Amino acid sequence: MSPYVRIRNIAREQLSAAARGDLDQAVELLDERAALLAAAEPAAKADEEEAIRETLRLDRELAGFIRERTRRIRAEAVATQQRRTAIGGYRPPRRRAPVMIDAQR
Repeated sequence: MSPYVRIRNIAREQLSAAARGDLDQAVELLDERAALLAAAEPAAKADEEEAIRETLRLDRELAGFIRERTRRIRAEAVATQQRRTAIGGYRPPRRRAPVMIDAQR
């Protein structure tokens, strides 16, 4: 099997994992793809070129899932900070440090 077809198959697995919400698994497959790509010769057959085109399309979809997760994480971080600020408003004021009295005078 051509390395480009194998890379396409991995891209399909990545997209499937991302669609299930498992972006960690999708990212774990990147090393395997990189190794195949590093060892691959230039595409010489039409089916290899088609596999490359499909891989690029799948990667665009995967990037969309990653962007969406990044947006959600960012929104959660902002919401968490807002909650911390709101909760901080209910804390009692901090005590001032005691004033030291010079008892030897």
